[in-house]
Amino acid sequence: MGNVDDFQVNSIPARGTAAAAQSGQTNIHARETRFNVDVRSDSPAGKFRAFAEGDFYGSGNAFRLRHGFGEIGPLLGGQTWTTFMDISARPLTIDFEGPDGEAFVRQAMLRYTAPLSAHWTFAVAVEDPSPQFAVPSGLSGTARSNMPDLPGYVRYQKPRGHVQVAGLVRQLRFDSNEDDANELTLGWGLNATMSVTTFGKDALQAQFLVGEGTSRYIESFGGQNVDAVLSTTGDLTALQSQGAVIGYTHHWADAVRSGIAYSTARLESNAALSGATIKRTQDFRVNMLWSPYKLVDLGGELLWGRRDNQDGSHGDNWRFQFTTIYRLH
Repeated sequence: MGNVDDFQVNSIPARGTAAAAQSGQTNIHARETRFNVDVRSDSPAGKFRAFAEGDFYGSGNAFRLRHGFGEIGPLLGGQTWTTFMDISARPLTIDFEGPDGEAFVRQAMLRYTAPLSAHWTFAVAVEDPSPQFAVPSGLSGTARSNMPDLPGYVRYQKPRGHVQVAGLVRQLRFDSNEDDANELTLGWGLNATMSVTTFGKDALQAQFLVGEGTSRYIESFGGQNVDAVLSTTGDLTALQSQGAVIGYTHHWADAVRSGIAYSTARLESNAALSGATIKRTQDFRVNMLWSPYKLVDLGGELLWGRRDNQDGSHGDNWRFQFTTIYRLH
């Protein structure tokens, strides 16, 4: 597949292509190594926190910023997980990519979070928009937005789990180099997530999201330029997309745990899309992690994925990954 480090289903080549004819390979790397600094204290305005974290997933193993934000009281400013996603509902996974049907974006924002009651919390934010759609040959202009993305969520939390519903409104704009040829449309999204403790430490995780013009928030479609389609006549149409994830984590013993998860994502068909554009992705994973010492994890994961394109072509792939994790604290 196109990505040798992560199990990116959108990089699986279609059968019959030159890339699909190539045999498998082994790859060993340490790019997931990360460092962070986390400073916390009290302040007259409430709890204060400053957090920065990076890893080596930049080009050529360069150090890159993952998170960089500050919090004081209910206000957060900086770069971290989008308000539209729920990282606490992610199934146990070893692969760095994670389920391709989930909402998964880190970006810059200004966010306000506050409790509604003992078990209810809400958050609203303004976030970096970064619309993604392709400009056809023959047109001159860029994809952009005049306004930030506007996500928010309501969360219900109890000791045995939580349920969260997030919403998103955004603008997609084609800014033509001709003054009278600009086009814009609105996008929206809903993301319902949960994680519930079942028996002992076991937990069930689930996510379901749907939207129009919000494809870049789904792991499978990020970077694929499918938030919208722009016709050769300059008409801009937001594309509908869906994603779903279900996972279960089982603890065999205090030091041994396993995860199993399935996810899928789907993009609507449109005549303006090329035949090689993704229509649907699926992925499945099962893993086991053993912690022989509290600062060490050893584990393996078996993964399968399939990509279906708009023209009916498809490809699938298998991967086995082994990991060693050493923590400094």
